[in-house]
Amino acid sequence: MARARSRRTAAWPALVAVLLGLLAACGGGGAQTTDLGDPATLGQRTFAQWCAPCHGVEGEGNINALEAPALNAAGDSHLLTDAEILDGIIKGGTQEGSTMQPLGEFLTVEQQMAALYYVHTLWSDEQRATHEAAGGHTPPTPAP
Repeated sequence: MARARSRRTAAWPALVAVLLGLLAACGGGGAQTTDLGDPATLGQRTFAQWCAPCHGVEGEGNINALEAPALNAAGDSHLLTDAEILDGIIKGGTQEGSTMQPLGEFLTVEQQMAALYYVHTLWSDEQRATHEAAGGHTPPTPAP
């Protein structure tokens, strides 16, 4: 009996580690302390954790029943201003009927800006030029 209890007690640290890992992978809750190193890396990590579950790893969109729009070159997100994209990130979906949840309370300002600039990398050169020519590129670059 003591041997069985000893095995169960020894399994707790591993179980706790697995559960903490799963919780971290789910996007967590509440604002996070984030490594603010390179904004490009922060943008990629933020997108992977918070945006990819609905918009797809490559921003391809329509990957599940939520039908989140494409954010990459196949979509029209380059036609939005940066302020509109940020508004969608912070307050939730920008389109009528959108089910996108607001992420403003979960992401730091640096993560919000880094995710925005990461979305820019998903567009073609032509789309980036169109975005900038239309005055879409408005917020300042995030400070490292």
